[in-house]
Amino acid sequence: MDDKNDMKTIRAVADEGKGAQDEITLSSGVVLRAKKANPITLIRVMTRTPRPKPPVVFMKSMGRDMENPDDPDYIERVKAWEMESNAQVLNALILLGTELVRVPKGVAKPEDKDWMDKYRLLDMPMRPDDKHWRYLTWVTFVAATDEKDLEIIQDAVGKLSGMAEVDVKSAEQFPGSDD
Repeated sequence: MDDKNDMKTIRAVADEGKGAQDEITLSSGVVLRAKKANPITLIRVMTRTPRPKPPVVFMKSMGRDMENPDDPDYIERVKAWEMESNAQVLNALILLGTELVRVPKGVAKPEDKDWMDKYRLLDMPMRPDDKHWRYLTWVTFVAATDEKDLEIIQDAVGKLSGMAEVDVKSAEQFPGSDD
C-alpha cells in the first residue's frame, strides 16, 4: 500500500467512527444522528412558559399574607406546567438536534401516508404539509416508541449542545422564567 491509499483509509475510518458515535438507535430500529442544537434557543424554549405562582393566603397567626405551595390545585398546576415544559424542550431537542439516518424495513418513514392516517384518527392538531412538523411528529409517534428513546435523544443532544440536566433545572428557575 502506498501513503496516499493509507491516508484515504485512515480518513474514511475516522469519518465513519465520528458519525457512528453521534448515532442514536431507537427501539424501533430507526437511527437518528444527534447534533448540536443552539443552546440559546433551548434556553428560550425552557423559559418561555412561566412557572405557576403559588396562591397567597392571609395567615391570621402571623398577621400577613403568605404563599401556600402545598395548595392541591397549585401542585396540580405545577405538575401540568412541568409536563408541558418538558415536552417543549424535548420537541426542541428533536427538531433542532437530530436528523434521520436510517429507517428499517417495516417502519413507516416521515413522508409515508399510513402513520399520518393513524395520527389523524386521534383527532390531534396536524400540519402535514410542514416538513418540520412531519419530522417532529413522526419521531415522537413512530420512531421513538419507548420512553427510553426520548431519554437517549435528550441526553445525546443535550450533551452535544452543552446542556446538562442541571442546566435544564437552572433554566426553569431563570429570572425571566417566572414573569
